[in-house]
Amino acid sequence: MVPELKLKVQHILLIIGMGLLFGLLYNFLYYPHTFTEYAEAGSISLLIGLMVGILEEFVFKKLFQSIRFLFVLLIRTLIYSLLTSVILSFVLSFETASVENISYMGAVKEYLAGPLFERDFLFSFSFILLMLFITEVILLIGRANFLRLILGLYHQPHEISRIFMFLDLKGSTTIAEKLSNKTFSAFIRDYFFDISDAIMMFKGEIYQYAGDGVIVVWPLGSNNDNCIRSFYKMVEIIERKRKIYLVKYGVVPQFKAGIHTGKVIVTSVGKLKKEIVYHGDVLNTTSRIEGKCSELNQDLLVSGDMLSCIKHADDLAVEEKGEIELKGKRNKLRLYGIKLVSQHSAAVLRPQLY
Repeated sequence: MVPELKLKVQHILLIIGMGLLFGLLYNFLYYPHTFTEYAEAGSISLLIGLMVGILEEFVFKKLFQSIRFLFVLLIRTLIYSLLTSVILSFVLSFETASVENISYMGAVKEYLAGPLFERDFLFSFSFILLMLFITEVILLIGRANFLRLILGLYHQPHEISRIFMFLDLKGSTTIAEKLSNKTFSAFIRDYFFDISDAIMMFKGEIYQYAGDGVIVVWPLGSNNDNCIRSFYKMVEIIERKRKIYLVKYGVVPQFKAGIHTGKVIVTSVGKLKKEIVYHGDVLNTTSRIEGKCSELNQDLLVSGDMLSCIKHADDLAVEEKGEIELKGKRNKLRLYGIKLVSQHSAAVLRPQLY
């Protein structure tokens, strides 16, 4: 399955799972002793979850990107609640028409005018509002961080091994000078939005947005080349949307990255605002590696430590750049440029301003 489609399917399945939870909770509260009602509620919930999942992934994902959070939350909740109530009205009215021997439309009118519609709508609205709010919080701080904060995993400092990527936009100062502040902000938002799928596809986690840069983190494990493949998936996605960027902004985002790995301390900090942070020299070193990309004419540089963690793959071309002195570091560090063989001839052009 195509990675982009696989990611969307995973998100839709997650929403379907939430829909099933909605159906079970609804049935438990209102029909706790009837098994057939549970089966029926499960079927209805699957349908509702599927419809909501498709709308979220293919309609609303970018449609409301620049609209205020609270307004978007209420609009989506209202739409999904009405959709749920309509589906429930058709299903429940069919049963009422059969039992009471009345016309189907008569049963629909009876349901809409009765207390059941109000009950079902309020239940749907409350559940969906909570579900969407939690989803937005997860998007804000990251799924992994959300679970860690809920479980209290990092209230005390822990030492762990992680892979870090520092991703930086090329020519950002020049682009900012050519565009207005508002247009440049929209450009950055679109750029961050478009590369996010490439990060999620390859199991990365956005640690921080820093101006026009992004810090991405991966656990150290069996698929350590995910960071490399994620970078080139970003290149592919942006190149695919090249014409859109040129029409909208007159410039295509180009970027460079440094990747390094090592041990860091992870802990939660803050009183007014809780945040999970990483402390250690690895982050500073990764930043310095990224800073050498322009000097060494490379889009992607990795450290020797990082390269030693990556399994040999025929589609990865490695070029040694030698031992390089990094600013603020005593010892030189051996750096390597890495390219996907299939993309040697698809080098991304530098920003073109019109």
